[in-house]
Amino acid sequence: MPAKRLYSKDIEFDTDLFKLEEVDMIKNASWDDKKPIKVPMKHAHFYHTYDSNGRKMTKSASVGGHWHEMSVFVDKDGLLKAKCSQAINTKFGDKHTHKTVYLRSDRLKKRKLNEAAQEYIANFNKPVAENGR
Repeated sequence: MPAKRLYSKDIEFDTDLFKLEEVDMIKNASWDDKKPIKVPMKHAHFYHTYDSNGRKMTKSASVGGHWHEMSVFVDKDGLLKAKCSQAINTKFGDKHTHKTVYLRSDRLKKRKLNEAAQEYIANFNKPVAENGR
C-alpha cells in the first residue's frame, strides 16, 4: 500500500519573457551635465511578467536610466504579445518605443521564507552577547 503524504501548498505561477528590440536612445557622453554631448546609442530591454517572488511586473528592466511601462495581451491568433510605452525617466525628452518579441514562458514556484535566514539578518547588528555569534 502506498504511503499517504501531506503536501504543502506550493504556489506555482507562469511568467513570460519578452525582449524589447534594439533601438537608439540619447545618451549624454559628457562628464559635465551642464554641457551635454548627446549621442545616439543602441540598446534593448527585457521584460518578465512576474518576478521570482510571484509579484506582477509592470515595467521593463531599466537601461541607461529609463524603462517602459508594459502591457501583455493575447492577439486574435492566440499568441502572447506585449506593448511598451514611450521611454520613462529620460533626459533630453527622448520618447522612443520598442517592438517586442515573445521569447518564452516558465512555470515557477513562489519562494518560501527562510526563517533561519530572517532571524540571522534580524540579529546581525546586535552585540555578540545578545545574538550568540
